[in-house]
Amino acid sequence: MVLIYLFGRERWVHDSVQMEKRLQLQELARDLRYKATTDPLTGVSNRLKFDQALAAEMLRSARYKTPLSLVLYDVDRFKTINDTHGHQIGDKVLIEMCRLVVANVRSNDMLARWGGEEFAIMVPNCDGRVAQQAAEKLRAMIEQVVFHTVGQVTCSFGIAQFVEGDTAVGLIARADEALYRAKINGRNCVELAPLPEATEPDLMSVA
Repeated sequence: MVLIYLFGRERWVHDSVQMEKRLQLQELARDLRYKATTDPLTGVSNRLKFDQALAAEMLRSARYKTPLSLVLYDVDRFKTINDTHGHQIGDKVLIEMCRLVVANVRSNDMLARWGGEEFAIMVPNCDGRVAQQAAEKLRAMIEQVVFHTVGQVTCSFGIAQFVEGDTAVGLIARADEALYRAKINGRNCVELAPLPEATEPDLMSVA
């Protein structure tokens, strides 16, 4: 009986240790996946994760003929914020702004840090006009916030709508061009990229 007890206890201890090791490995894997796909400063998705999600969503949009839009935005005159108040204050502005944006987009929208002070939002099931309206609401909301130490901060937005046959490079390029127009048009505004010429409706055939 003693031998059976000792053997059973040893087996129980062994199984418990193995289970603990498996749980630790699973936790480590989750932590590594999180770090690999998350921007360490703001806590939103990083560009790698966004690129993967955008590619998958473009395939879904093309297959099911559902609208999809891309929003790029960045913080106006962010270098001045860093130069005037320091990089730590600049980082706090980015962190707080991400919290605001996450709280004011839909749960199925995806926010990611694109690089530096530039961010991207993937907006499924929305065409360019609807995404433009949503971006305008974000722009107006951000403009009204008073950030600690810095005060008022504004953002410029560029939007592009996915069309069948689009590549990720082409979609991003159109959104980036729209963002550039927002910058040269005075900042703190929203610009929608025109659809590629090939996708414009043929008015003669419609008439």
